[in-house]
Amino acid sequence: MTKKRNKNYKKYQVIGGWKLQHRLGTGGNGEVWCAQKDNNIGAIKLLKKIELNTYKRFKSEVHAISSNQNISGVIRIVDQHLPEGITSDIPWFVMPVCIRFSEWRKGRNILDVMREMSSLGKTLQELHDNEYYHRDIKPANILFHDERLNLSDFGLVKYPNSNNFTGKREDVGPKFTMAPEMRRNASEANGELADIYSFAKTLWIAITGDMKCFDGQYNVLSTVSINHHCEGLYTKTLNDLLAQCTEHTPESRPKMVEVIERLDEWIKINEDFHSQNLTEWFDLQNRIFPAGAPKFVTWVDKNSILAILNEIAHVNSLNHTFLPDGGGNTFIDAIPANEKDFIALKITNKWYYTFKPKKLTYESFGVDAQWNYFRLEVETTQRTDVYGANKYDYSFEEVVEIEQNVYVERSCWDENEYKGEILPKTAKLLCRYIKGCFVIFSTRSIYNRVSETYDGRHNKMKEGEFRDYIESNARSHKKS
Repeated sequence: MTKKRNKNYKKYQVIGGWKLQHRLGTGGNGEVWCAQKDNNIGAIKLLKKIELNTYKRFKSEVHAISSNQNISGVIRIVDQHLPEGITSDIPWFVMPVCIRFSEWRKGRNILDVMREMSSLGKTLQELHDNEYYHRDIKPANILFHDERLNLSDFGLVKYPNSNNFTGKREDVGPKFTMAPEMRRNASEANGELADIYSFAKTLWIAITGDMKCFDGQYNVLSTVSINHHCEGLYTKTLNDLLAQCTEHTPESRPKMVEVIERLDEWIKINEDFHSQNLTEWFDLQNRIFPAGAPKFVTWVDKNSILAILNEIAHVNSLNHTFLPDGGGNTFIDAIPANEKDFIALKITNKWYYTFKPKKLTYESFGVDAQWNYFRLEVETTQRTDVYGANKYDYSFEEVVEIEQNVYVERSCWDENEYKGEILPKTAKLLCRYIKGCFVIFSTRSIYNRVSETYDGRHNKMKEGEFRDYIESNARSHKKS
């Protein structure tokens, strides 16, 4: 019974009526071949080393898969042969031929990938409910078949009354996605919590496309952050989930049911820009005020004002800025302007709002974060001499900045000409404000979605007046 036999399988070899066509994959103890029987094509798994322990694991794998065939997302067994004991007879089982995870992943957007990974998570939860723990979750063991992702390769599965084939000091599982406790003492490790760790690492791989993985706990502030792979998506709660699922201490990780709930909520938020935007606006305020949002706070230092404005601009399409004379726009950056004591709100690569800031105020009402806003007041300054004695009551003047303190008329920009030459590449089109105030709301706030608010009313009211006006609307909306 302890005799060890190595097997070398060859193309066109017939095993159990299945003719081997070509090798699909190989591991430490087994090989998978594409095989044909009559008009059927399947993937047959064969042991390379037939010895007592490996054969027990092989039978345990077949048992685990067969016992959970009612769970969607567990790979199907279409044929099998498990002889009694170790004999000259070859043990095998056949699965459908599937698409590898790495191939399936190509060209898919993040949300599509995460929807499928959520479905796979539900498969894992059902396995856990049945007290089956995979312990080998990684991209190589995930296959796409029958319009969904499936878990395969249950060779390291653990379930009640299963024999323990793992020595006390033997590690078990995929090196890049393996939970730390599985490295220390796999035989005693909690399989459920180890699966959650490996599932989270596999989520990261699914997002980034990097088929290896980082070591240790996920850290959003490190080079492994998913943020630059998820441009345009809200990521905070997904970042939090990845960090918690890869905690070094197993008991600190959430259960699978919570993982799925949080992943589905993240998907839902990102499918709906309205929800995404309001969630990001709420998170912005939590970042600025981690101890809780105050009723109001004011910044007067230019650098402090720039720091807060850049927090607002950090997320694409988060803000909508209402202009003093009406209308509005989204700013994408806030930088010091060339003009002394001025700052510039960047609208596009060539278009800026510049002004000397007097103060930036945050207003909060404790009702709904979408009503909270920032009010940016302009210090009254002089116009340039670009337009001579032409007087008008607008809060701004449109000028082209050629260099520091050198301004020319807007027409130079339209004609791309200055003093008979093409405008220099450093030229900037400015909307230079000399008075007034801006207010900044969430893009999907109720205030921003009402077209009448684009009339510049915030600039026609005094600071306290506008606050009372917004608070009244916020509380009325809450009651309704």
